[in-house]
Amino acid sequence: MPRKTEGRTPEPEASSQLELTEVEVLPPQSTRTKIRKPRNLPRTEPPLFTTKSIEMMASGAPVISATQAFLKPPDWSEYGQDRLYFQKQFGKGRYIEFYVLNKQKHQADSISTQAEREILEQYGVMAARLHAVFATYASLQSEPWKEPFYLLGTDLIKTLKVHNSNKFTKSQKLKAIADLAWVVGTLGAVIHWFEGDMDLCVRERSLLWIVSVQEYTQPHVDGQTEELHEVVIRVQPGLWTHSFLNREGAQQRKALYQYGLIPKEVFDIDPHRRKLATAMALYLIQNSRARPNGLYTIESLLESVLSSSEIEKALSDRRYGWKLKESVDNALLALKDSLKVEIDFDDETYPLWLRPVWSLPDEVADLPTKERNQKLLGSKWLPDNYISKHWFAAKLTFKLPSQIQECLDEIEARRAEKVNRTTASKRGSRNGVAQSPPAIAQLPASELTGAAVKAARQTRGWTQAQLASMVGKSVSWVKLVESDRRRAVDNDQSLLRQVLGL
Repeated sequence: MPRKTEGRTPEPEASSQLELTEVEVLPPQSTRTKIRKPRNLPRTEPPLFTTKSIEMMASGAPVISATQAFLKPPDWSEYGQDRLYFQKQFGKGRYIEFYVLNKQKHQADSISTQAEREILEQYGVMAARLHAVFATYASLQSEPWKEPFYLLGTDLIKTLKVHNSNKFTKSQKLKAIADLAWVVGTLGAVIHWFEGDMDLCVRERSLLWIVSVQEYTQPHVDGQTEELHEVVIRVQPGLWTHSFLNREGAQQRKALYQYGLIPKEVFDIDPHRRKLATAMALYLIQNSRARPNGLYTIESLLESVLSSSEIEKALSDRRYGWKLKESVDNALLALKDSLKVEIDFDDETYPLWLRPVWSLPDEVADLPTKERNQKLLGSKWLPDNYISKHWFAAKLTFKLPSQIQECLDEIEARRAEKVNRTTASKRGSRNGVAQSPPAIAQLPASELTGAAVKAARQTRGWTQAQLASMVGKSVSWVKLVESDRRRAVDNDQSLLRQVLGL
């Protein structure tokens, strides 16, 4: 078992990377010239989606924020010369910082010689996909922080559709898988976490995934080069899983057990031709339990998968904003067609003239652009600053495929039932009789004050961040509303009542 280094959280101005003192690397397997198939391979896990189209997947904050770190390379900041970090804050002193640790002695030269930003830009989306695969296998383990798992390179080629073309040889595809695994294995995390109800404080400093790669090669027919015949990837989940993927610990209220579901169709989306759709699919699926109502604004959705520089450029450059909207419309169509996600556009904030052409009635969609605008807007031209004034604030709701939604609903129902039984049991043991959880106060429509919102949220045991995600707002917005420094407009008040059960 490799040792993890521990210490204080490095500040952005630190001049050195996190270091691992040891990482277990599998010894090289000897091969004989001219063998057709590697022998004596370690026992590997079966490929995903072989017997079912939906798999369970870890979906806690480290998983989701690591996905965003891979998807948003420009948002990484420098803490030293050519040293980068990515921070994701969750409020109340909770945050996760990620670092690229590509200078470890055990890593391949193809990775250790590259610059950190070059690695992120080259492998970002594909690394996020393999990270999701690792999170899926980790969720199947009883104690992932103790149990490594082994994956076969040829299986990963099929799952991830790496170089999905006959132009590439099997050896080239296996090399791509090996490099990708090294990249995912370079992601180091510093987790600073508090869970008040469980009195849980996590401050972990380690790799997210400890990866070792075993390559099986034999001389090429030219006798000068080697050809890869198989790759075995050993993955040891980091110690973060002890706090965020711990079934027994969750039952004792000393840790969390956070997981969701991921369908095979997520990996069927072409990550090269449909990069934005791939990013959206990964984030929406991983975040589906944290945001069960599936409600987003365009702005909150884009902030989750795109860099801040791209969003700012869309706001300042009309032509770039138009192109981004077109890309988003195409990505939404890919989610609808490939992932079978239902997308509902809010009638008030997402009028017909703003919606994707594919979502319009045929008699409108078939019109030329200027004629369509004239019919829907009364003008041939779109309004000035429509990206910032209208599109970014537009709301849409994602409904997952019925099979996934039914599974998630069942999970939540069981969880709620268990929490209610536990709460009633504890109260009964204190008072001598079993009691029901306190009902949330029923308030007249005119009395939705900040104090009422705060009380209802706390009664449900939600953080401000959780409430913000459910209503498609920022944490700062929730803070302002609860402190009565900002009044929620009628639509937002209605949504708050619905979410909080007021």
